[in-house]
Amino acid sequence: MDWRWDERWAENLMLFFLVIGFILAVLVSNPFLSYTLVFFAGFMAGRIYYIKHLTEPIFPFILIILGFLVGYLIGGFWISRIAALLLFALGSWISYYLHLKKILVTFKSKDFIK
Repeated sequence: MDWRWDERWAENLMLFFLVIGFILAVLVSNPFLSYTLVFFAGFMAGRIYYIKHLTEPIFPFILIILGFLVGYLIGGFWISRIAALLLFALGSWISYYLHLKKILVTFKSKDFIK
């Protein structure tokens, strides 16, 4: 079997983040902290989507983000999965909107130092 990292990097990272999401969800047993963590994970996902959506193929990054989310939802025994999905989507949308309107900027942009 020929193992080539450059051909299967997205699937391997998806599996890695699925495990990381599961472990984080199991370790954080407080529902408030779980909801906060999933909101900030959505916020980071929105930032990644904004940065990558025009420059690179976006599907591998969506696959990696969904890997984390699925792992987190599988391990989230103390939270409502629907509420977690809604908070993830809300955090992602807020982050994308703030980046789109240039309220939050990326490090390499000219507006980073205001």
